[in-house]
Amino acid sequence: MPAGQNHPPTTIHRIRLKASNCYLLHHEGVVIVDAGLRREGASILRAMKRLGISPSDVMLILLTHGHLDHAGGAAELAAATGAPVALHAADAAYLSEGGSVPAPVIGRWARGISRLLSTNIMQRMTSIGELYPDILLGDEDFPLHPYGVPGTVVHTPGHTAGSVCALLDDGRALVGDCAMRGFQSLHLKPGPPFFVQDLPELVESWRRLCERGATTLYPRHGSPFPAEALQWSKER
Repeated sequence: MPAGQNHPPTTIHRIRLKASNCYLLHHEGVVIVDAGLRREGASILRAMKRLGISPSDVMLILLTHGHLDHAGGAAELAAATGAPVALHAADAAYLSEGGSVPAPVIGRWARGISRLLSTNIMQRMTSIGELYPDILLGDEDFPLHPYGVPGTVVHTPGHTAGSVCALLDDGRALVGDCAMRGFQSLHLKPGPPFFVQDLPELVESWRRLCERGATTLYPRHGSPFPAEALQWSKER
């Protein structure tokens, strides 16, 4: 089944940040998946040093989408590693103008978080500023093999129009905010995130990801879980 079956598996290093995870895919090269908030790039670099990974080992910085807790540290990491930043064009269009990617709320928790983030102080603390990705992803698959990792970037819209997932050849998938399992300290039933642009489209992305062989999902918020736990995607 997996193309990398005859080779050592890709190591997934989970780096816990203030309210989310950053992942390092370590095979023949290193791919950073998501960059945290602004100023969290330094935390990722320190974690890399503890793991014995040099900035020069990084071949790609992949942003699963353009929200502030995923793209905030991208410029800092790019400067330190020299690696290109990849982001889907649909989300990049907002960031290149210094704006923010829309985040419609679903649920009580999301409304509270949204009000907090909309305050002037939080806006100044978390603003990304203008970001110009080196690689604009589209709707077609984007191979990770040239960057030293056996896998593919798959367009999975719903949370945002430009959300993507990194699907490894062995079935593990780094899904950003396409699904979540609580925050760092909570272990809730896997399901949709608090902010969703298009819920039916998100559920369809779940279904397609499972059809393509995803077995274990690594969310940006919370701990990994089996893809089959997203029962909602099979019931709709």
